[in-house]
Amino acid sequence: MDDSRISEAAYGDFSLGFHRRGGERGLPLNSQIELTFRCNLKCVHCYVTEDTTKEELAFDEITDILDQLHREGCLWICFTGGDPFMREDFADIYAYAKRKGFLITIFTNGTLITPEIADFLSLEPPFSIEIPINGITPATFESISRVPGSFKKALEGIGLIMGKNLPLKLKTKAMTLNYHELDKIRDYVEGLGRKFRLTSLIYPALDGSQTPCSFRLSPEQIAGLDRLYQDSQNCEEGITEREAGVSHSDKLFRCAAGISSFHISPYGELIFCTFMRSPNFDLRKGPFKKGFYTLMPEIRAAEYRSDSKCKTCEISQFCSRCPAVAKLENGDPEKPIKYFCELAHKYAEQSR
Repeated sequence: MDDSRISEAAYGDFSLGFHRRGGERGLPLNSQIELTFRCNLKCVHCYVTEDTTKEELAFDEITDILDQLHREGCLWICFTGGDPFMREDFADIYAYAKRKGFLITIFTNGTLITPEIADFLSLEPPFSIEIPINGITPATFESISRVPGSFKKALEGIGLIMGKNLPLKLKTKAMTLNYHELDKIRDYVEGLGRKFRLTSLIYPALDGSQTPCSFRLSPEQIAGLDRLYQDSQNCEEGITEREAGVSHSDKLFRCAAGISSFHISPYGELIFCTFMRSPNFDLRKGPFKKGFYTLMPEIRAAEYRSDSKCKTCEISQFCSRCPAVAKLENGDPEKPIKYFCELAHKYAEQSR
């Protein structure tokens, strides 16, 4: 085993142990901060819907929140969007977070990476930079991004990051538009010396639009991908409920969200997870500490009020449905999602 894999394994053990201990104590360790919902691409599967009636956090507001997170012991920060590089003050925000000692991951589409940005990041490298590569030809890539010329810019961005030897991860979202190119994408990614990381779950948009879901692969196709790319699937999954020690009982939320992780919207709203925007806590009106230690336990305490099949499902460990997505998809957080039910049964069949 080479040194990089040993290092990755050692970090994995550290991270899992740290999250377990943090979960037991209910500490806010892991944050995802949406710096903006603005983006220069218009990807067909994107769940983000910008709220133009709300004002993004200003630089001073963000640094104040970072100060609060630091005091509460937060270690990991993911800057995401939209695309965080849409903010003209991103470099200042990043530099401030680095000085506080956070381990920083950046989610970006890569097309906004310039030589100047690559030079800047190389001075104080992030923990990780993650870029999606959803096509390996301009036709496929841009049928998804819906912006002409974006394929060339994405490859240039990837090249700039690799040229500075920055910690780059590439990830692919499998969907109807790129299903035929997955093997070629894998060849490209592995040819760069990177692990092919595949995920296939697509969710409704935050405004309730079901349009992104029209690009989902069938449960049969996804199950087939899981067999074909066994080491690559579900790359975006975090700490599982089993790893976090979550008990089923009658609890509505059986994921690990809100135990040691949290999200912050571009508008300063402390939220439970990506897809659960309400209830939230306005960080412009109150301190993070109060919000985290009141909002998260309140949400996690919710129990099933109906006799939903999801409550007692015997194959729930194979299901990716969650109450937040169920609310977006069918208006009821307790109602099963037909698509995820079918997928769970496919996975259960494969496990036998």
